[in-house]
Amino acid sequence: MIMNRHHMHMQTDRLILVPVSFEFASKILNHDIHVYEEYGITQTDEWPGGDIMDILPAVRDNLSSVPLPDGFGPWLFIEKRENFIIGDGGFKGSPNVHGEIDLGFSIIGSKRRRGYACEAASALVKWGLSQSNVTAITADCLIANIASRNLLMKLGMTKVRQDEEMIYFELNKIR
Repeated sequence: MIMNRHHMHMQTDRLILVPVSFEFASKILNHDIHVYEEYGITQTDEWPGGDIMDILPAVRDNLSSVPLPDGFGPWLFIEKRENFIIGDGGFKGSPNVHGEIDLGFSIIGSKRRRGYACEAASALVKWGLSQSNVTAITADCLIANIASRNLLMKLGMTKVRQDEEMIYFELNKIR
């Protein structure tokens, strides 16, 4: 399984979360379908989707100079029972000067509305807040994305502002 190739992973009731590595990102970008077999994952037609493919070049470039991912980038959400990637999410980089990290997540269409996003995002938030250099987690979503908005509030995040398109949330570490 993929988690054996990395020192870092998290498990929830139904998921294994593994940070995206340089090798994995490179092979996915090169459309190397053997990467699934190498990592012990069952391939599906639904993943990778457009969002992850848009950010993978930057992820690969950021990971090219580090031996292993540090957890502040994207993570794969692997469904334990069927052993395939049902989504991805994580943080958009290391903490900023204020100690904030920004959370994002996505679940493939066939697995939405089953609690996977909540399960994965809860694990990521717990991990993020456990890091000594993190003071807060931020997130944003489209105003029309009621499911994400409700999930962010369920995670304990507070709406801090809104513009014409987006709602911005924050969860401060309790000290």
